[in-house]
Amino acid sequence: MSILIAKNSPVKRFFVFVLILPFLFVSFGFSKPDILKADEVRLPVLMYHNVLKCRTGKYIVSPSQVEDDFIALQKAGYTGVHMRDVIDWMDGKSKLPAKPVVITFDDGHYNNMHYVLPLAKKYNMKFMINPVTSFSKFTTDSNDHSNPNYSHLTWSQMKELHDSGMVEIGNHTHAMHKYRPRFGILKMESESKSKYLENLRTDVNKANDLIEASGVPRPTTFAYPFGKYDKSAKETVLEMGFRALLTCTEGVTTIKKGKQESLHNIRRYNRDGDMKTEEIMKLVERKA
Repeated sequence: MSILIAKNSPVKRFFVFVLILPFLFVSFGFSKPDILKADEVRLPVLMYHNVLKCRTGKYIVSPSQVEDDFIALQKAGYTGVHMRDVIDWMDGKSKLPAKPVVITFDDGHYNNMHYVLPLAKKYNMKFMINPVTSFSKFTTDSNDHSNPNYSHLTWSQMKELHDSGMVEIGNHTHAMHKYRPRFGILKMESESKSKYLENLRTDVNKANDLIEASGVPRPTTFAYPFGKYDKSAKETVLEMGFRALLTCTEGVTTIKKGKQESLHNIRRYNRDGDMKTEEIMKLVERKA
């Protein structure tokens, strides 16, 4: 028995919508990505910092530049993933898209939330924020927050970002993102090695504890402040349970399934605000 549906009726419009829905997803870039089948993956990682409308520079990009980057990455077939996704794939617990990219924002600026989160949702591009928790503590305690020109993320904002499903929170130390008296996490001349390692553990654990207390999972990725580290620093943060270590050395890292050490020196390209999206994409696509 055939069913007659009146022309332009709500029922007919519903069936037409259902039929074209898959094509809408493809058109807007939300088609399901191909799954990685190999046992190793080429992993480009981009490093952003401040996102401001008023100016750009080596560590400052505009919201429109971020959007252009997301559009270009999507058109090139890349899918934004979290470092936890990469770790789970390396452990054999989950799958990865064929062309993953990790997008990181260091220091924990509120403008990452204000400008980038809406773009991430629009283009289905996950990203990671590595906050300096002493900055977040000051912003939270002072109650001077939510200004994209200078604020850092509060604890509740970190929780909101995590709950969005688009953002992973990493560790960038509590109060070691400084040039002096120590440079990043490097040992000071005045410290004994044992005292230095104690200070390093105390600071990094404090950052982890504060992040976890905000309702966010304890970070498993550590980003070196200024990209500076030595053998003892690296060994110490690994002993503390971090699985992935982000450097500032430029290049693309190959991650191998079952090879934990392939996560220990992850390279990143700094997203310089004076560069065009086309230049960034050439780095992302570089074979070597």
